[in-house]
Amino acid sequence: MTTDDPKDEAPTDADATPDLATALAIIAAQRHRAEDTRPSGVLLFGIWGAAWLVGYGALWLTSRDDGDPSLLAVVVAIAAGVAALVVTIVHVLHRTRGIAGASAREGALYGIAWPVGFVAQSMIVGGLAQAGASGEVVALAANAIAALVVGLLYIAGGLLWRATSMYVLGGWMALTGAAAALTGYPDSYLVMALAGGGGMLAGAVVVKVRARD
Repeated sequence: MTTDDPKDEAPTDADATPDLATALAIIAAQRHRAEDTRPSGVLLFGIWGAAWLVGYGALWLTSRDDGDPSLLAVVVAIAAGVAALVVTIVHVLHRTRGIAGASAREGALYGIAWPVGFVAQSMIVGGLAQAGASGEVVALAANAIAALVVGLLYIAGGLLWRATSMYVLGGWMALTGAAAALTGYPDSYLVMALAGGGGMLAGAVVVKVRARD
């Protein structure tokens, strides 16, 4: 017995094609949305690389003769670091804007972790100074701990948003700060400028090239 009911007809390739195209379009849209919520590796590598190259470069250039950087170099280094920090926070907040639920809460807690880390860093450095540590020791500690705070927060951000480039950047920052401490003062500034700043700028180029490929 036969029936003319169209529901009993087997689907043809022509019927299945639109469904497949729609599914692929949805997958592509979701993937694009996920990418939009991840911090830009090119931007983060670039802004911190430029800040470290300029800031620490100025410190080293003005301290290699008498051992102490000039006031102008200190102002430039601080301004460059603050600018990079502000760009990082604004960029992360912009990328995660509109995300609700647990992700929004995680992003807010991550943002709060930045001032907490630097307040702790300032207290440790102040404690060393009060304990009678020399100016060289205080300078090395302040620099290394700051690099460690930023590095670990970037590693945490890389894990949070599954951003490999952000994770790698954090690791590079932390290790560069540690290597600079071992180098000694004032050559530690040169290590931070070239290995840190130069290395991160090279990382920005690598991320950009890989994104094009």
